[in-house]
Amino acid sequence: MPVSAAQRRVAFKGLLASSKPLLLPGAYDALSAHLVERAGFPATYLGSFAAATGLQGLPDVGLITLTELTDAARRIVDATSLPVLADAEKGFYEDANIWRTVRAFEAAGTTGIHIEDNLGGKHTSRPAGLLDADRMANRIRAALDARDDPNFLIIARTDAAWIYGDLEEAVARLRRYVAAGADLVFAPKIPAADLKKVRSRIEAPVVVAADLYDAPDGSRPGSTLAEYADAGADVLLLWYSLVGAAAKGVADTLDALASGAEIEGLGDLVLDQRTFESFMGYAEYEARASRYA
Repeated sequence: MPVSAAQRRVAFKGLLASSKPLLLPGAYDALSAHLVERAGFPATYLGSFAAATGLQGLPDVGLITLTELTDAARRIVDATSLPVLADAEKGFYEDANIWRTVRAFEAAGTTGIHIEDNLGGKHTSRPAGLLDADRMANRIRAALDARDDPNFLIIARTDAAWIYGDLEEAVARLRRYVAAGADLVFAPKIPAADLKKVRSRIEAPVVVAADLYDAPDGSRPGSTLAEYADAGADVLLLWYSLVGAAAKGVADTLDALASGAEIEGLGDLVLDQRTFESFMGYAEYEARASRYA
């Protein structure tokens, strides 16, 4: 039976009550979300990075629109029975109009959204800044007022640690956003060791970006999943891993073909068709079609 958005939101709150952190692989389309569910994960996530690459083949530099994000989220919701958290960027609108963003993501069936205080420049060399903390708190209040379902989560994100490298500023902002009513808070670029030092001062569930990825200087920033769990993180977002894995698989296959490989020689690079079709519900289709033969 179909699982309603309301049921998914209640289920997600139950997952948050677990003593273990919740690991959310980030889907980039309906197929990847379906595979997340098949692998046994209880929820998934749609980030703007994966959405921008999956929908547009473009970098995550503020090019994706509210409609594109909510359409992508709706397809993921429709493809699974999982709760789906989504990235709502800066909220797309000013305080008085942010209700439209909240209602759009609610209508798409998502479980919650995160809204950030970053003024722009992520993933680029552009200088970035932060929205005034009081102004951001006002946006959080406006988003909370806008929701129809009280179980729809409003997550407040600060990029203070990312932009300024300032742990204390990040904590101060997270506390300010909790006071404004945020259901959860999200702080990228805080290593697990630092989170562990300040976790007791943050009186709400904490979301972290837990992917280990290659920085431009070749380093591997971030902490392990186990380290974040030990530090008290409640939700671990893997915003990049699945889209990165897909890109590598396709690139490796194309490189092999460009180098002269025969189709028969691709071996483990390509999933066999019957197995792939089994992911898509062909058996259910055949059973349904047989009733009308």
